[in-house]
Amino acid sequence: FANNNTKAIAIAQKASQEDQDGNYEEAIRSYQHAVKYFLHIVKREPQGKEGNQKIREKCKQYLDRVEKLQEYLLNKEVTTKDITQWI
Repeated sequence: FANNNTKAIAIAQKASQEDQDGNYEEAIRSYQHAVKYFLHIVKREPQGKEGNQKIREKCKQYLDRVEKLQEYLLNKEVTTKDITQWI
């Protein structure tokens, strides 16, 4: 459990750093990877454990951020295509 927890936290920190650095595609992959690790931890823990709820809330925040980043990248791609049509 502790090893998975440490790994999940490290991946989440990497995702956050990539996000701050503007490496959004890598941030998306890392957030998704971290969520998988965290959910694996939650599944192995007893139901109703207080820490599990906090992990679930954090996973939701990560997935919300992934959604925002994906929308941003999609809009950026569309805008770039629109601009290149007029050049």
